[in-house]
Amino acid sequence: MQPSAADGHNPHVPRELEICCYSVSDAQIAERSGADRIELCAGRPEGGTTASLGVLRSAIESLTIPVFPMVRPRGGDFVYDDLEFSAMCDDVRTIAEMGFRGLVFGILDSSGGVDVGRSAALLDIARQANPAIEVTFHRAFDEVSDPIAAYQQLANLGFSRLLTSGLEPTAIAGSSLISELINDHGNVPIVMPGGSVRPDNVNTLLALGATNVHSSATPSSESGVDASMVRELASAVHPG
Repeated sequence: MQPSAADGHNPHVPRELEICCYSVSDAQIAERSGADRIELCAGRPEGGTTASLGVLRSAIESLTIPVFPMVRPRGGDFVYDDLEFSAMCDDVRTIAEMGFRGLVFGILDSSGGVDVGRSAALLDIARQANPAIEVTFHRAFDEVSDPIAAYQQLANLGFSRLLTSGLEPTAIAGSSLISELINDHGNVPIVMPGGSVRPDNVNTLLALGATNVHSSATPSSESGVDASMVRELASAVHPG
């Protein structure tokens, strides 16, 4: 049976707060403040790239909640040449073999669609190393030309989650598409709103039926994770 909109209000459906972190120190703050999961990145100015091997090792050693490293070889668009894709294959294999519970990537083709072949290859590499690994398709989705077709492709590929702002600059602005994906298309993969998610708007997103939300929990683009903001978000995601 597929999930429905009511799942967002069903206490038996677990809600999860994911915090995007650009350092292990910030990830520790997020963990102590109530985050359920960390998306670990480097390259804040680029919007997230793959963390170094040393940072990945530090995360494994010092965090107890699930950590999902991002696999993205550079900033810019999400259409990659053969050398970049080869690097992504190596990074996916390394992250899966290190024992991370999940990872994050997004890869498009030149026509504005999901690169199904390369996505399938990366998923296969990850699951050969760790059959239970969870994989999120990130906000590359927000650049697709046909979001419904792309979402169905992600479902067929077997992605665990989709991080999206609903093809708009913020999740609130994209709430119509987010609601449609959750309520009309099965919420498989799990739709995780992200993009300027803050304590003053997270309940609006949860009311759409979202069971996962994603935030950087930073007061500004130059600051690190704010513990009080994570606590407020965690209280909204896990009321009572």
